[in-house]
Amino acid sequence: MPLIAVSADIYETGLDIAHQSAEKLGYRFLGRELLAEVAQEHKVTEKELLDSLQASPGLLPRRVRRRRELSNLIQVACLERLQQDNTVCYGLGAHLYLEGVSHAMRVHIISTPQQRAADLARKEGMPLQQAPKLLKRRDQSDHKWSKETYGSDDSEPSLYDLALNLTTLEPAKAVDLICDAAASSKFMAMTYSKQCLQDKLTACRVRQKLLPSFPDVEVSVSNGTVVVRISSLPYNARKKQEKVRQLASEVPGINYVEVHVTSRLLISKRG
Repeated sequence: MPLIAVSADIYETGLDIAHQSAEKLGYRFLGRELLAEVAQEHKVTEKELLDSLQASPGLLPRRVRRRRELSNLIQVACLERLQQDNTVCYGLGAHLYLEGVSHAMRVHIISTPQQRAADLARKEGMPLQQAPKLLKRRDQSDHKWSKETYGSDDSEPSLYDLALNLTTLEPAKAVDLICDAAASSKFMAMTYSKQCLQDKLTACRVRQKLLPSFPDVEVSVSNGTVVVRISSLPYNARKKQEKVRQLASEVPGINYVEVHVTSRLLISKRG
């Protein structure tokens, strides 16, 4: 049975639809209550975790690094729980890091511009006529955030299996459509798809080990083989490769670690 990752441009609207879909299907619901567990386990605040989900990383390298670390903590916790099928996930950015998992159905809920403007004006306590301009800036910031944090543009239609426009649909009908789509054989949990999900979890666990020392690290995993990409000055490359292999090998389920190093001198020349 599938996983369902729901996202929406109005948080409360998407939350209601995700909750109702989980209830109708008899699925577990996984939402931002998870942040409290992550905060307690890793001695961080829920506010820091929430900010990493919805705010642009900013320009300071230290802030970018910190947000990557916090975002990765959430991904690990979320992916651990998504190993169990029959789950509706909402508010944790899962639609941005479940690409390639064929039994994960990614759903996006689209509200009207008028609804979004009214929602923003209410939350910010501002005149309604000022909301569209602020909304446009926030959308641009969100698109930048999703690219920098997950490497995916959340405005790209191909990111979603199902987009539901509340301009023409009632929320109850959106719930019906999600439940109907979940029954499709396309979203059956197959061996390959479940392995893909496990690989994503392993990659996040490796990244968690490496981020404190290698803030620019990129990690991918396939059936226990880890490919890591870092940058380094030439004289220090071999030492860094050894450290990466040592740290990555501490993660359970790793068979082989391949490390690729890009010279920082080359990056500087290209810039």
